[in-house]
Amino acid sequence: MPPLFRAVTRGILLPTLGFSAGFLTFLKAWPDEAGAITLQKQQGSDMQLLQRADVLQKITQSTLYKQLLRADDVDHTRQSDKIPHGHKPYHVGQGILFGKDKLEIDPLIFLNEEKGQLTVFYHLGKNLGNEKSQVHKGVISLLMDEALCYCGFPRLPSKRGVTAKLNLKFNREIPADSTVILTATVRESKGRKCIIDGELQVFSDKVHTLPSLWGEKEPNVEAECILVEPKWFKYFSRLNMF
Repeated sequence: MPPLFRAVTRGILLPTLGFSAGFLTFLKAWPDEAGAITLQKQQGSDMQLLQRADVLQKITQSTLYKQLLRADDVDHTRQSDKIPHGHKPYHVGQGILFGKDKLEIDPLIFLNEEKGQLTVFYHLGKNLGNEKSQVHKGVISLLMDEALCYCGFPRLPSKRGVTAKLNLKFNREIPADSTVILTATVRESKGRKCIIDGELQVFSDKVHTLPSLWGEKEPNVEAECILVEPKWFKYFSRLNMF
């Protein structure tokens, strides 16, 4: 085989074929399986067995949870309902960080798409803490990024986008083995850009009613996310790739 042909094959042809095969294998799984399922139609016995029943009971009996559940304009789901089965092992919240002493419940999600408001319940287990038993800031950053993007996606033309910038302000540490609540609100959206504000704080039914969530108590963490949709995303939308 001539040296030039060998170099072209190794340097260009084989990597291109490998990337194309992987991309084509990946791209159809998401729309086929990711339908919305309400909390009343829970599925997945394995996921249920791994969750902490005491935490779920505390959340579902809380004033805030009941308020959100009664709201007609709020869509309520679990995180696992939004992730296709084949992708769950590779998803941070449903794969490597889910389970005993980590993310100990399937996050409960409430989204008001029209108003651009999101509320999510999590429980952060003791293994997500540092040497001082405080939740790692990296874990918090992942949760904030994912949730704020999810809140902003419906405002983008193709309903998909990427994080252009994420600003976080850590006001107080979050102890490991804590139930927390994340709230997000779309502040501004225009064209292919969306700005979302978010807060994360330790959950207590004594203070968490809907009015107190927005503005009455300093949260543990504050965030601002700038979400953008690259121009080329519109081509994927037309082809229904992901």
